[in-house]
Amino acid sequence: MKIRVLAVLSVVLLMLVAVAACGGGGSGGSSGGNSGGSSGGSDLSDTIVLPDGWEMLDAVSVADVEAVVGASGYKPWSETLSDAAAGKPQGSYATDEGPVSKINFLVYTKDGQAEYDRVADFVENATPVSGDLWDQAIFGDMPDAGEKLVALLVRRGDVCMRILWDPAYYAKWDQTELGVKLATMLIGNLYGK
Repeated sequence: MKIRVLAVLSVVLLMLVAVAACGGGGSGGSSGGNSGGSSGGSDLSDTIVLPDGWEMLDAVSVADVEAVVGASGYKPWSETLSDAAAGKPQGSYATDEGPVSKINFLVYTKDGQAEYDRVADFVENATPVSGDLWDQAIFGDMPDAGEKLVALLVRRGDVCMRILWDPAYYAKWDQTELGVKLATMLIGNLYGK
């Protein structure tokens, strides 16, 4: 456990060093800090650019997920709790290996701070993740029905995003780095002009 904490802290420290090396200034929008990914905040809208009632497949394609994880064979996985009409779109992407390979995206398009605070209560061993694409983010364990899962929880303005996956299946990845890459892709797709 101590090694994992040290690894996460090392990643955060490296991100902070990168922020300092890049000048550290924010983009002037609703986000602060610098570098949740390679996209600059100035290229993004202040609000989600998709029409009301958008579904997760409108925001994230199979190709998007495959580009981030560097593997092919992903397919959309329907999530019965998705409620796009109520501003809670949810969707997953998995390979033929089933649930173990699933990467789940959930976005709360309203009441972002309240949803962030509520969901953060379920994130164990939470570690803050800084970035210029979001206002708040934490990474940690998020067990679900006995499964050992990890999550990156992000708040950008009044929108909360949760990305959830099985770390054992994605063991070749630094888990925080994978979360940052997935969040950067999601935010770019939601807010890209």
